[in-house]
Amino acid sequence: MSFTELLRNARSSRVAVLHKFLTSYDPNNTNRVYAFVEGEPDVTFYRLYVQKYAGGQRDVYIYNCEGKRNVYSAYGDIVSRYPDCRRVLFFVDKDIDEIIGLHWPTDPRVFVTEHYSIENYIVTKDALARYFEDFVKIRRVDVDLRPALEAFDHRIGEFYKLILPIMAWIVTMRRAGNRVLLSGVNLSALFSVTDKGTARIPARLSLRYLSRVTEASSPRPIWKHVRAVCVELKRMPAKAYVRGKFEAWWFIEFGRRVEAGLHQVAREVGGSVSPSMPLNGATFVQLLAPYMPIPASLDAFLRFHLMRPLARADVPPQSRGGRIWSRLVSFLRPK
Repeated sequence: MSFTELLRNARSSRVAVLHKFLTSYDPNNTNRVYAFVEGEPDVTFYRLYVQKYAGGQRDVYIYNCEGKRNVYSAYGDIVSRYPDCRRVLFFVDKDIDEIIGLHWPTDPRVFVTEHYSIENYIVTKDALARYFEDFVKIRRVDVDLRPALEAFDHRIGEFYKLILPIMAWIVTMRRAGNRVLLSGVNLSALFSVTDKGTARIPARLSLRYLSRVTEASSPRPIWKHVRAVCVELKRMPAKAYVRGKFEAWWFIEFGRRVEAGLHQVAREVGGSVSPSMPLNGATFVQLLAPYMPIPASLDAFLRFHLMRPLARADVPPQSRGGRIWSRLVSFLRPK
């Protein structure tokens, strides 16, 4: 077998992940914590908090399952073998599953985000301010970033309005049973972010682009259904239905516009601006997650599982991911 074949077979498939877990799992060793996540950004995001709550005396094993379906597959395989396993935790994004009526197994050991995905937690004005404070060096320029940052909330509100019909189209297609591949969607082909705000290409061109890159052909008529879903989604917080990677894209583009303004001012006065770490899709979670406060539901989830001994009777009733943990915060708070 060639090296290429060996490496290909060693990828994080369902069987490979399960094998890695079984070779390290010891049900009698309480100094080990096992976490199963959807992808590399999730590894970075959850490792921060799991290690913090597990404490320095425990070994933390995190497995990238490469997709939500594989996380639930790992959950099924492991729980069927070890139904009473403790400190074996599973972390998934909510996505739009509840909106389209897609239901997954529920278990107290499975954490589901309250937003669409982990990226939505990071996209905030405070995160942008921390990026410029810690990763952008400004020399010989006396400039106040606050006016630009204060525009953040208004500008992202504009983006939410423009992305709404696109998310509504995705919901409509998914409800109709169509597979919609979002990994190939490049928002730069649909939106432009400038100093004046965010703009989107005409709706019909957007639909043509989405149908092509997602490999999901829109039935006709489609806009009547999309408009109805838009009305439905408007009743929800934007972070509940806007794809986290889409929101992160806008965040990065907005940050680039602010940085471009800094460069212009610096050139005018003989100063300089240099980012020590560029902000892009690959670095977004890695750079900014450490600065963000832990979501309340995740805090309660990890406190319950990692910061006190568990007996069989301690396991709370089954529920849908994060909601139960929010209600448990006050109960689990150390006395």
